[in-house]
Amino acid sequence: MIKLLRMAVFLLVLSAEIYLVVVLGDRFQPANHYSFFTILSNLFAAVVMLLGVFRPVSAQIRGAAVVYMATTGLVYSFLLQGIDVQTPAYANWVLHIIVPVLVVVEWLLAPERTRRWWTWLAFPLAYLVYSLVRGSIVGWYPYPFLDPRRQGYSGVLATCLFVAVVFVVLAFGVSWVGTKLAQKRSASLSQS
Repeated sequence: MIKLLRMAVFLLVLSAEIYLVVVLGDRFQPANHYSFFTILSNLFAAVVMLLGVFRPVSAQIRGAAVVYMATTGLVYSFLLQGIDVQTPAYANWVLHIIVPVLVVVEWLLAPERTRRWWTWLAFPLAYLVYSLVRGSIVGWYPYPFLDPRRQGYSGVLATCLFVAVVFVVLAFGVSWVGTKLAQKRSASLSQS
């Protein structure tokens, strides 16, 4: 069942990416497309899930994918829902809602102990720096809340602090839940 779930995640992300390229046609801009955290986190999760179909994947890597996808879903729900992010409906639904839920479910069904959950915060921090630097150079920001032209750097900072808290809470939570569920599973297996 877990392997089917992992393959489903991979195929959903692949289908959404193909759909985006086809539907956007000439409007598809790879440099901008691959500058969205949503796209990067979905591609990362898809690769992790696909690898997990064929061989074990490090708990640290799996945990990172869960944190990034859960954040993608929550940020979309609280900051971007109702905002035109120029993503066709099918891809929007798959990448922001379905895949984040499935990746979290996969973690809950196959939990693992993790250590150093704070290392999962390095990628989002690097992504933030990349987005702000690239945006100031090319005049394009992937998300309205990262655009200082709209709300100034104080507004960007406030939103980024909120998202940082979400990342920290999710990273700690994913690690804690995974470890607790894995311990519970080990205890029940040793009793049987």
